[in-house]
Amino acid sequence: SYLRRYLTPEVYASLKDKKTKNGVTLEDIIKSGVCLPFGAKPPRGTGVYAGDEESYSIFADLLVPVIEDYHHYHFMRRQFTNLNPNYVLQQKLDPNGDYILKTRMRVARSIKGFPFSPVISRSQRRELEQLFEAFVDEDWNGINSLRGGNYVRVMDMSNDQHEDLINRHILFHDPDEYNISAGIGRDWPDGRGVYTVSDNDAGKAHSTNNGRNDNPDLVMWLNKEDHLRIVATSNGGDLSAVFERLSRALTQVEQSLHKRGHAFCYHPRYGFVNTSPENLGTALRASVFIKLNRLGQQPGFDELLDRLCLEASSRFKDKQSGGTYTGIFDIANSERLGQSEVQLINTMINGVGRLIELERRLEQGETVDLD
Repeated sequence: SYLRRYLTPEVYASLKDKKTKNGVTLEDIIKSGVCLPFGAKPPRGTGVYAGDEESYSIFADLLVPVIEDYHHYHFMRRQFTNLNPNYVLQQKLDPNGDYILKTRMRVARSIKGFPFSPVISRSQRRELEQLFEAFVDEDWNGINSLRGGNYVRVMDMSNDQHEDLINRHILFHDPDEYNISAGIGRDWPDGRGVYTVSDNDAGKAHSTNNGRNDNPDLVMWLNKEDHLRIVATSNGGDLSAVFERLSRALTQVEQSLHKRGHAFCYHPRYGFVNTSPENLGTALRASVFIKLNRLGQQPGFDELLDRLCLEASSRFKDKQSGGTYTGIFDIANSERLGQSEVQLINTMINGVGRLIELERRLEQGETVDLD
């Protein structure tokens, strides 16, 4: 693991007595990796979690090498932010809907001044929830046809509603062994909730198990692994429209925080910082569920994705390999740090366009070289 690689005796000796202003210690940083020295199932994670924004400077001797290795990123580079949707390529990747089933984009944000999930107290978590509810009640102006919305506390959900929202990928799962070992699952589910916004009944249809298949177009998760995650989705492959929705939602949340004297955590070199060192920089994951029946079986497919700065979800691939091949892949940007949001989306658009082009050529009986 990354923890085993970079927590040398010398690094341990230099950090073991240090604390952040919130009282975060080295033990808090490394406890997930120590409790699960061989990783979780399925294997994931770096073995370290930040306890607050200051952790990235106080425990830099450990976290900087982990970040540089994981992201292939040099500490002296600077992270730039560009959430302006006007700079996103306006390409129609799949106008007939032959390949892209769904587009999904997710960003994580942490609020300055609050400890992160491994060490945050119950009262601080509730204070964050109050801040978010103030945004929902007083400052949310909607986005185009997306108005209204519905915030539901996990604690107030019925078992059926809870299960339904998880099965429809609207609500996050309960903490697993990796989250629990890191302290992220403390006081569960107190202070956790989900806000849904949709064209359908202002999102209210999504708070109950009513047998409908429609899903919200915008979802906000509160106090899961990070203080806030915003998820925008749409059927089809209009990446620019989904990015605009995500960007405008982020802007409204940020303005509401500023109005109340708060801000997102931001580091000049690491961009937006969050609980996991994996989720820095843009903290953006943009993905498409795409049919690549022929291309997905070609030798060199994974290497092609690498060259396009894309990745296929390992969990999704494992699910396919355990049963009948479907040819449907969850393809996402492989980078989070070192590029702006617009750069990542444009790279995604170009890369997915290339995948569709190759799939079409294979359908027409051509031979393609993926090298």
